[in-house]
Amino acid sequence: MELEQGRQGQHHLPTLAHLGMVHAGVTTGLDEFVKRHGGNCARIMKASGLQHPCADFQPMAQAAEIPLAAFSSVLRLAAEETGLPTFSIAFAQAFDVRSLGAIGYLFELAPDLGTALKDFCAAFELLQENTEIGVELSGDVARISYSVRVGRPEEKAPDAEFSVTMLGAALRQGQGGASDVCRLDLEHCPMWRRDAAPAWLRTDFRLNANRNAIFVRRSALDRPGRFSDAYLYRIVADRVFDDLRNRGSRSDIVSTVVKLLEHAFGAGSFGQLSAPSVAGQMGISARMLHRQLAACGTRFRDLRNSVMLQSARLLLSDRHSVTETALALGFSETSAFSRAFRQLSGQSPAQFRKI
Repeated sequence: MELEQGRQGQHHLPTLAHLGMVHAGVTTGLDEFVKRHGGNCARIMKASGLQHPCADFQPMAQAAEIPLAAFSSVLRLAAEETGLPTFSIAFAQAFDVRSLGAIGYLFELAPDLGTALKDFCAAFELLQENTEIGVELSGDVARISYSVRVGRPEEKAPDAEFSVTMLGAALRQGQGGASDVCRLDLEHCPMWRRDAAPAWLRTDFRLNANRNAIFVRRSALDRPGRFSDAYLYRIVADRVFDDLRNRGSRSDIVSTVVKLLEHAFGAGSFGQLSAPSVAGQMGISARMLHRQLAACGTRFRDLRNSVMLQSARLLLSDRHSVTETALALGFSETSAFSRAFRQLSGQSPAQFRKI
């Protein structure tokens, strides 16, 4: 869907923090989970801007990656849609880590979970940009930390809750529901009460911490994977790192395009940026740009629409008027911006500002 554009306004506004991209497999099972809790996933995806509002819901895992900011938005909207404040951690607890592809199978085939976690963290930093993830051992406790380097804690809160819970759940597999979790750190203050969390996470909470982290007993890392097989594990691990090295150069183009779009937004020239102009800045033809983005599972207009929607939400949240926001994004008429915003998010700019 190509958005209508007009003359760019003269506003010079701060750039939107680019949180990076995440493996689209994180949305696997979302439709079923939302339905189970009385929600409508198509409505959530429509409001998030991840798909055309008139299209039937399709698992986003069909694409290679989705914006992390959009994933956080999906989780936040799902919490509102289902009336489940702890949706992010509930979905993570039910999430099958194998949905992340070969990297997820590390927990299944590992000779021990410590080895799996070490390789998973090393691979994850290559898979998801702007991310710091790692394991630190101290006495009889292992600290598994996760943090996205950019963006405000509240922007990243749903993703943080999902990620640390997913890692904790992966380490619990095959233990009959027993929990080795002894502490949970979050960079933000959750919108839910502690007693609303699953029993195995009701532990020592530290809020507004400098890093999201889940602390587990060190002995948990000595346990074998559910289908422990050292030979197959090494084959899978080698495949993971080979694939990540090969895809690195391909995914760079997505990151480059997004950064050019965000730079244009901050410089006040977003409305003038088209596929040919972006391709020209990259020293390639527009046709080559489209082909390379297709190989990464995305399209220029989808990236542009995503940056436009996230930028619009940022401006509206910062108390800019609908007209100011429209001009900043290159629309000559407020009505054209309002139609585009509604098409991408499922609500008008005015409705969004009331939230």
